[in-house]
Amino acid sequence: MSEPLAPARGHQGDSRRPIKLNLYRDYEVEAVAQAMAGSPVLEMGVRLDCLMVSDSYLMTHLGRDSTRLARGEQALFLEIMAGLVKEVSHRARQLFPAETPYIVGDMPDGSVANGEIAVRSADQMRRAGADVVKLEVHSEAVVATIERLTREGFRVMAHLGYTPQGGGGARVGGSLDGAHALFASARQVRDAGAESIVLEKLDEFVHRALVDRPQALPSYAIFSGKSETGGQSLNIWDSVFKPSFRARYFPPTAMETVDAFPTAYSVAAIAAHVGALLTLTAAGEFPLSPPTLLSVEDVVALASCDPWAE
Repeated sequence: MSEPLAPARGHQGDSRRPIKLNLYRDYEVEAVAQAMAGSPVLEMGVRLDCLMVSDSYLMTHLGRDSTRLARGEQALFLEIMAGLVKEVSHRARQLFPAETPYIVGDMPDGSVANGEIAVRSADQMRRAGADVVKLEVHSEAVVATIERLTREGFRVMAHLGYTPQGGGGARVGGSLDGAHALFASARQVRDAGAESIVLEKLDEFVHRALVDRPQALPSYAIFSGKSETGGQSLNIWDSVFKPSFRARYFPPTAMETVDAFPTAYSVAAIAAHVGALLTLTAAGEFPLSPPTLLSVEDVVALASCDPWAE
């Protein structure tokens, strides 16, 4: 059995597009393996860096409105997440023996409330099979928690930009000040020991300025357009089911409404949908790029700066 893949930066000379795939259950891993095995184009066009067991399980399979949890729910949901990580990790190591993607445990709301809680929570995820834990960075305290976890030997992925647990929802980096604030956060998590980053709802030019640099951390973007060297974060569920609202930038492969779950969510159906989404991503046809709010002068200024040094 192979060791889990290192983050994207460790694959110099590999022209495949790095992919972080969010999923929840072992049968979804089976669908991904089927999609990849059935397509030489995918094997050449994308590199499945990691599988993340996402806290959006609350919204997809459990029908909640958000990933926020009440205080009395937090310990129970961490147990649920650890169980899902164990299930996904076990199946991934069976189905991807030659090039095993690393497994990411998405730290749910309340699981990193302070350093001591974070260490216990991350250890629970690691014992379940997570190679890396992901933290949403919505306060300075989370940066300190990342430093504590890396000091304790945990591998950490930092989630920047829009953070569902932190609230809000606006696109990040619609001004130069906003861009530089995001760049400062990226440097903070790097210095705290994070080995990779997720970038959600960034202006595409800000995304590119941050990622397309030799010194950049490995990255996976979602709703942030495309970059030359960065990866993409895709969601299995979103490849199949349409959201309940008008959503231009969600995967165009989604054809089903959630009331068709679980009938429309068979292994064969998931494999077909996620295979189509990965093909579009490999070809550069997904994601679409939302319009920028930046001026031409702002874009030029971003292209000439070094976000990782300033």
